[in-house]
Amino acid sequence: MGKKPIYKEENSFWISISDLMAGVLIIFILLFIFKMLDYQGEIEKKEVATHELNKIQDELKQTKQKVIELSSTKLKIIALLKEEFEKEEIDIVIDENTGAIKLREGILFDTSKSTIKPDGKVFLQEFIPVYLRILLENEEIRQELGEIIIEGHTDDVSTYIYNLKLSQDRAFNVVKYLISKEFKYQNKDLLKKYLTANGKSYSNLIYKDGKVDRESSRRVEFKFKLKEEETLLEIKKQLEKGEINNE
Repeated sequence: MGKKPIYKEENSFWISISDLMAGVLIIFILLFIFKMLDYQGEIEKKEVATHELNKIQDELKQTKQKVIELSSTKLKIIALLKEEFEKEEIDIVIDENTGAIKLREGILFDTSKSTIKPDGKVFLQEFIPVYLRILLENEEIRQELGEIIIEGHTDDVSTYIYNLKLSQDRAFNVVKYLISKEFKYQNKDLLKKYLTANGKSYSNLIYKDGKVDRESSRRVEFKFKLKEEETLLEIKKQLEKGEINNE
């Protein structure tokens, strides 16, 4: 028998090498495709993250603007109240930042009592209609108004519970009088939608020279809040805290 031709073995060898190279090339192509897909995915993730970041920044800008507008509205209301009280010659001190009006105990009540004095009713009849003229009868302001709060406060004499009841009863009796037939005001149905009463016991004492000022602590406060005021002010605090930390 003769020897088999050598060229057939060589052909088989080169065919195997070609198949191997083709396989390796396919693997490289697949790896390249996967890498490109992964790269494309990263780009898309970055684009989404950038979009979300821009969205958050826009929302923060809008919130800051709302806070600015809220502060401006509140200051405008406070200025109008001061002007109206001066015009009507009503001796009222209004907090220029919060708009709170603090009436000492003796104006409305006798010590440790929750029944409004006759003189106190006369005072409320003079004071409240002027107060509501700005808050309720000014339609532009009323659209921004959240609530009107009557808040009772006491000194730190006696127990917390005793003072809590006293402060609640005083605030309640002021509200009760304001919506009674005895009190002369035409828009009582409208007033009921905004009026609330709270008693704070001695949780918010007033201090003078580092000591509790008991006479000043015994008081009734008249406050107003605008819609979303607490939420926006809390956001403002957080934003300011973040800005300070970033400096």
